[in-house]
Amino acid sequence: MLRLVFISLAFLFIANSHADVLQVKKNSPTEYIVVKGDTLWDISAKFLNTPWRWPELWGYNSQIADPHWIYPGDKISLIYVDGKPRLIVNQAKPALTMTRHGRKSNKRRPIPTVALKDIEHYLTHQRVVAASKVDELPILVGSERDAIYYQKSDIIFANQTLKQGVKYGVYRKGRHFISPQTQQHLGQELELVATARVTMSAAISRLSLLSVESEVSNGHVMMPLVEDDLPLYFMPKAASKHIRSSIVGSAEHFREAGQNDVVIIDGGTQQGINAGSVFSVFQPGKIQFVGEDGEVRDPANYRRYDKVKAYFVDDEVQRLPNVYRGQVMVFRSFENISYALVTKIDRPIRTGDDLINP
Repeated sequence: MLRLVFISLAFLFIANSHADVLQVKKNSPTEYIVVKGDTLWDISAKFLNTPWRWPELWGYNSQIADPHWIYPGDKISLIYVDGKPRLIVNQAKPALTMTRHGRKSNKRRPIPTVALKDIEHYLTHQRVVAASKVDELPILVGSERDAIYYQKSDIIFANQTLKQGVKYGVYRKGRHFISPQTQQHLGQELELVATARVTMSAAISRLSLLSVESEVSNGHVMMPLVEDDLPLYFMPKAASKHIRSSIVGSAEHFREAGQNDVVIIDGGTQQGINAGSVFSVFQPGKIQFVGEDGEVRDPANYRRYDKVKAYFVDDEVQRLPNVYRGQVMVFRSFENISYALVTKIDRPIRTGDDLINP
C-alpha cells in the first residue's frame, strides 16, 4: 500500500514538473529582428503560447545589464541551455542622427512590455480613491471669470489652503465601484479634466489653469500631480493562487471588453494585486433549473420559485462548468481596485467574470 502511494506521488510530482516546463511553440522562429512598434509581449507570443512568462526566456541572459531593455534592430536568437529555451540578443549598432543643435546622437528607446497607447490614458488621467478620501479633497468653488465652464489661463478658487507653486490635477468624479463578493466600497473613479498651479495660498486658494482637456466647472476635486515618466516595463507574474477577484467594469463603460481593452478588477495592493499580476478569466458556470417536465430554464428565464431553488443543490438544479474567456495583466493598482489590460481573448470578457491564477 505504501509503495502504491509512493508511486502515485512520484507520478504526480513528475506530471506537475512537466506541466511547469516552459514550452516553446512548434512553429516558433529561431531568429527574429526587432522592429519599431514591437513589444516584449508581441515578441514572446512568437515563441510562447503563454507570452506572460517571457521573463523566464531572458532569465539567464548575461549579455546585457538589463535583459528587458531590447531595442529596434536587435537580433533575437532562440537557444537551449540545459534543455531549457532561452533568448539571447545581438544588439544592433545604433545609427547616429543629427540633433537640431548639430550634435550626433544615438539615443534609442527600448521597446515596452505592452503597447503604451493602450494604457497611457489610464496611467495619466485616471485615479481611483477611497470615498472617505474623496470627501477630504479640495473642491473647485469658483473663478475670477463669471462662467459655467472655465478655460486655460483662468484663475480658479479652491476651498482649502494649498501650498503655493504646487501643480494640481482637476478631476471629475466618476463611478463608484462595489465588490460583488463582499459589497465593500472599492473606491471612486476620478478623471483628469485640467491641470492648475497654485498662485496664492489662503483659506480660499487661487490657482491658474495650465491646461484644459474637458469641461471644467464648480464641484470638481483636486489632487497634487506627480509627474513621472510613463513606465515602459512591467514584470508579469502569475497572480497568487489564494487571490480571488472578478471584473467589476470596463474602462470604456461597455458591458464587454476585447483584445487590448482595459478592464477594472476587484482588488488592489491591499489584496496582494500589483502591476504585472496575470489572471485567467472565466465566466462563472450558470445554474440551470430542470423542471419535472424536462424543461431547462437559464437564469434569464427564472421564475420566482426557480430563484429559491437555485440556492439549494438537488437533482433539479445543475451548475454548468466555468467557461474560459482569456487573460489579463494588471498595469496599475490602487488600494482596493486595479486596472488590467486584456492580453488574450477567446471570448468577450464581461463584468462579473471571475479571475483566478493562470
